[in-house]
Amino acid sequence: MNKSDIYIIEDNEDIGYVLTYFLQDEGYNVSLFPTVADFNMAFEKSCPDLFLIDVMLPDGNGINVCTYIKNDTRTGQIPVILMSAHAPAELMSKESCANAFLNKPFDLHVLLGTIREHLS
Repeated sequence: MNKSDIYIIEDNEDIGYVLTYFLQDEGYNVSLFPTVADFNMAFEKSCPDLFLIDVMLPDGNGINVCTYIKNDTRTGQIPVILMSAHAPAELMSKESCANAFLNKPFDLHVLLGTIREHLS
């Protein structure tokens, strides 16, 4: 089975750990970035099969990162899933060009279903 690569931008260490462990256990290759700056360095070198991005980040905004990804010719077709504890899903879907949005806290199996849906 070909393992899909997932880039996660999440500044909360506990959430990042849980997402990384859970998705690796499901067979995905996961790269976790706590800041937009860390993500940008990796993004220059390679692209994943899916992005999972928190909206509230210490050095940026997940919606802006999503827009940047979607406007890049290398990555415009790659699915982006945004997640936030602070923003209503209706607002996120209108303001962003993300493929999906999850309110935190979310069920890990709902997340997994959303990821599988967008990678199929």
